Amino acid sequence: MAEPISDIKRMEMSRQEKVEQDVQEVKEVVSANKESIVKGIELLSALEEADALEAATALTKKRKTLLNNVIKEIDKPKYTDALDTLPNLIFLLGDLDIEETRMLLQRLNNGLRETEGEKEQEETSYTDIVKSLKDPDINRSITLLLQFLKGMGKD
Repeated sequence: MAEPISDIKRMEMSRQEKVEQDVQEVKEVVSANKESIVKGIELLSALEEADALEAATALTKKRKTLLNNVIKEIDKPKYTDALDTLPNLIFLLGDLDIEETRMLLQRLNNGLRETEGEKEQEETSYTDIVKSLKDPDINRSITLLLQFLKGMGKD
């Protein structure tokens, strides 16, 4: 009969074999994540070019001091009203229809650009206003304003 095994010897790797195994594992991970690593390096390069990498490093190292300073500043009475209205503002932004707001702001910008190029008229008469209603752009704008006023007046 055979003797029972009482002493188990683990197969031990030499330091060199362990290093080679680790290097191979790192190579496989780098190969699998090449695009992410390249993008990360590009991001670091862009931060370095903008001299923002040093600032980001300093902010990271001094984050506790920075956070304490920000909290002390925000805790001042002059910011109380702003902080009290901040949640309401966030909920308001959630209720806005972004696409409609974007279209309205684009139209507003177009109107502002139009006024920049125009020379000032001294006076506009009633007949000038009535004549301008024949212009489709003006008519469309007045209709839009009237619809806006009607919607704003509803309960």
